Amino acid sequence: MKQKFLLVVAVVLFACLSCSKHYVPAPDQKYPADLANAWMQLHIRLTRSTTGYNSLVSNRSFGYAGITLYESLAPGIPGSRSLLPQIGGTAVTTDKNRNAYYWPASANAAMAAISRSFFESTSDANKASIDSLENAYSVQFQSEADVDEIQNAIEYGRQVATSIFEWSKTDGGHQAYLHITDPNITQLGDGTGHDGIWISTTLPPAAPALPVHPHWGDNRSFIANIAVSTQPGPPLAYSEDPKSPFYEMVNELYTISLSLSHEDSTIARFWGDQPGNLNVPAHATNILTQLIVNKHLDLELAAAAYALHGIALYDASIAAFKTKYTYKLLRPATYIRNVMMHPDWNTVIPTPSHPEYSAAHAVVSAASAAILEKIFGAHCSFTDHTYEATYGARSFNSVADYAREAGRSRLLAGIHYSPSIAAGLVQGRLVGYQVVQLRIR
Repeated sequence: MKQKFLLVVAVVLFACLSCSKHYVPAPDQKYPADLANAWMQLHIRLTRSTTGYNSLVSNRSFGYAGITLYESLAPGIPGSRSLLPQIGGTAVTTDKNRNAYYWPASANAAMAAISRSFFESTSDANKASIDSLENAYSVQFQSEADVDEIQNAIEYGRQVATSIFEWSKTDGGHQAYLHITDPNITQLGDGTGHDGIWISTTLPPAAPALPVHPHWGDNRSFIANIAVSTQPGPPLAYSEDPKSPFYEMVNELYTISLSLSHEDSTIARFWGDQPGNLNVPAHATNILTQLIVNKHLDLELAAAAYALHGIALYDASIAAFKTKYTYKLLRPATYIRNVMMHPDWNTVIPTPSHPEYSAAHAVVSAASAAILEKIFGAHCSFTDHTYEATYGARSFNSVADYAREAGRSRLLAGIHYSPSIAAGLVQGRLVGYQVVQLRIR
């Protein structure tokens, strides 16, 4: 039975909102965040239903979508700074006074344009949804602003989207949904797993899976050289000796797998984000949307939040995959079946087709949490309703707790060793710390 998830957020009470003064919105810019949320919810739907939009490809699209949203509004925000020159891009200038634009119309046009560009291969029904959302806001704007202000804004928003999309083509990930594997890379080691190098964990009669996105770690990041500057040290030295630290690490996971509680299984599946539901960055973005809705952020602050969050997601994925294909560590299922001799052992959720170290979910979740912490405060409690209909809601005392549970879920699911999760949480936090140094004012 296909799992259900919530994209329209119910009312949730949060304990706090502690925004840095760096992110306080300008007093004369109080457009509601509904437009930003609606476009990001559609983006979530598009990543869920467009072929090839796995977590990695989606991390990238959320990054560029968030930047597009913010840049389409930035000139209309007094005292704002463009993010683009800070992340290797070029700001798009305006040729009129900022009061000559109706800025929500700029954001609407920009998000429609960037969505069409990134999801050029999506279904006709999804393309119609992009048109429908854009048109719905266009009709609404007719009663809110002068026709010239709206048209000026539409032209500027489209210009922003075009400029950013053209820039995105040069980062190494363009149309990655068409190039998930490299036919020239069919195995990473000797193909046995006894060298400690990753091999496919799919079981017969299924064909062995190829390693996915082996070059992702070489993509251009938004924060220059972030993959290099956030690299963890190497994993434990591979060994098949039952007295070795490596064997003990795998045995910890195996022992846990034998006595999972109902809560353990729920955590593993809640954060599993398997195909047909949300992927990892879509889930993280849905958490951000819930916080934006329940804290009543305005359009400016919501756009900045989506931009910083998206930048963190993409850069975290690049950093994690740089690590993965540097060390190429095998997955627990390979070791448990072939070395510990439990051939029928399996994981709670399918093992992804890429090396184990570091744990990408931990890296991405920790980077996400660092952005949420900057915006909402380190001790802000919240409840995630994303899969409430299937697994119930998950409540957290802080955004850091969310990252820790998301990371640990991979140990409970049987697909990551605990040291890889710990290293991933540190790595993701380092990514997030660099992203929050970007200035929007």
